[in-house]
Amino acid sequence: MKILDSNKEAQKYRIKQAVKFILLSAFFVVCFFWLGITIYQINEESKILEAEVSAQQNITPLSQSEADFLYAEPKVEKVVKAEKPTAYPPEVIPPEVEKPQKQDDIKSPKPEEAKQEEAKPENTKSSEPVIDGAALFYQKLAELEAADKKEAEEKEADADLPQEELDKLYEEKLPDNVIVEDWEEPELTPEQIAEGYHIYQRHMDVKKLNIIPKYKPAYFGEEPVIAVVIDDMGIAKKRTADIISLNAPLTASFLTYGANLENQVKAAEAAGMEIMLHAPMEPYSKVDVAPDVLTTQMSLEEVHQGLEKMLAKFQDVKGINNHMGSKFTEDKARMQVVMDVLKEKGLFFLDSKTTPHSVGKELAQKNGVSYATRHVFIDNKNQVDYILNQLKIAEKIAKRNGYAVAIGHPKSGTYEALKQWLPSLKEKKIKILHMSDIVKVLHKSHI
Repeated sequence: MKILDSNKEAQKYRIKQAVKFILLSAFFVVCFFWLGITIYQINEESKILEAEVSAQQNITPLSQSEADFLYAEPKVEKVVKAEKPTAYPPEVIPPEVEKPQKQDDIKSPKPEEAKQEEAKPENTKSSEPVIDGAALFYQKLAELEAADKKEAEEKEADADLPQEELDKLYEEKLPDNVIVEDWEEPELTPEQIAEGYHIYQRHMDVKKLNIIPKYKPAYFGEEPVIAVVIDDMGIAKKRTADIISLNAPLTASFLTYGANLENQVKAAEAAGMEIMLHAPMEPYSKVDVAPDVLTTQMSLEEVHQGLEKMLAKFQDVKGINNHMGSKFTEDKARMQVVMDVLKEKGLFFLDSKTTPHSVGKELAQKNGVSYATRHVFIDNKNQVDYILNQLKIAEKIAKRNGYAVAIGHPKSGTYEALKQWLPSLKEKKIKILHMSDIVKVLHKSHI
């Protein structure tokens, strides 16, 4: 029995010791945790204090007048304003500054008020008007902010990115195919076109055919004509200005989000260019889309409102063409909305043909909207020799069809190539027309 009792006592003793150990361990854990939090808070407060000290060292000292205005206690004496109130922008009028009263609004004081005014001690001299420090301070502050904002906008507008960077920002890869005519026929490569005219081999005896013409072929006169449309205008200001400086009857297709857009459009019109809207539309490729863009995720109403919003940014556009849009121009429902807006406003649609499956022609003919299609992109490579060769292809298409539509962009190579090419057209007996002039003739012939 004594042995059992001693075992029980030993077991109780061990339990008590274990409990003491656990409690002591918990105490030390809590102490270490509290110590860690305290050290962390001290470090954070030190960082904040260092940041405040550093900020105070970087603060530009105020002038004495600014310091007096910001930190001095408000004066209780009556302020006599100058006869001509200080002028400052209305948006920065401080709440403490009274607006100048008209002479008719100033009422004569009552006799009792006049006596009270005479009884008050004069703390200011009426002969020396006190300058309103608050007004001067806010006026100077507004002038400095306006100057900084204007300088920043000018720097941003003049800082044109390299052409390669611009291509990455707002252009999907354009097709190299050449569209000889807008009917069902195998497409030709640029090399085939350069070698000579396309020859159709499956001719039949005309005398055996019972032909009833559906329309009169488009006729542009004795000389072939070419419309040169320059897309993406308005984004790179310097390159846009270069194209405008050519002073030729080109067609300028402006994007909607260029800086100082209105002045750029006016300059293009003054140089003899026709204005189009280059409407951003959703592509298949994963490129950065424009701020204004029509997408296949939009509802029909959103597409309608989006196009109306783009057109509202211009005064007198003749028509639109798609910027990118390989995916959107295949969407019948949304392209129908586009045609509804164009028909309502009497505008034409130039299909840039970024996809061979565009429904633009089908819906334009169905809705009676004037329509044309691009034949060739001239500057997929920003090289003068390449661009001149593409323009030769446009010449051959124009001689074959009577007209051609060439699309380029405000690139350095395009500017240099056009500067060489345009003066040569008189000798070649080829005319440059605005896009709307070609579309009118095509629409009359129902092509």
